[in-house]
Amino acid sequence: MDNKIFCLETEWEQSVSDMKYEPQAKPMLEFLNNLNGIEFAFRQVATKSDFDYYISHLKRASYKGYTIVYLCFHGEKCRIVFADSGKYGGERHYDLIEFAEANNNVFDGKIVHFGSCSTLKMNEQEIKEFKRLTGASMVTGYEKPVEMTESFIFEAWLLNTFYKHPDFRAKRMIDLARKEMPYFVERYKFVAY
Repeated sequence: MDNKIFCLETEWEQSVSDMKYEPQAKPMLEFLNNLNGIEFAFRQVATKSDFDYYISHLKRASYKGYTIVYLCFHGEKCRIVFADSGKYGGERHYDLIEFAEANNNVFDGKIVHFGSCSTLKMNEQEIKEFKRLTGASMVTGYEKPVEMTESFIFEAWLLNTFYKHPDFRAKRMIDLARKEMPYFVERYKFVAY
């Protein structure tokens, strides 16, 4: 199966001891790899320029098999947020529409999941525009704040489901999530487009 996961995760906080923190998503990806052989590429990013650099890899032919994009960040309505980078002169957030306009077709045919608080609390037209501009086949995420440890149970299920059913589209995915993981769908207002 050629459904690999491409994951970028933020540095969750920047402080004098930030280099001591381990990534949060990588152990889950390793679990999925051990369980079902799901291959993944993983990088931790601290700034918008880091994010742009690694996301541009998806346009390379060698990354064609990475059909699932998992983005783990702080979030706000219609944005991903970098850890306190505003304090250090960097841009603190990335607006999804601004990103999409600057990165046409970067997610061509890929499933994109935003593992971040409230990022998809936006109107349906904006999400459709994001999909159109980036070429994403499906976009999923949350409309409410998310508790990290608890949400990883759902996200492990979700990534595994994407892997097993790459042909699923948004309606089928949301129906399955409501059936098998209703607590998480309701608590975090999980959505799929």
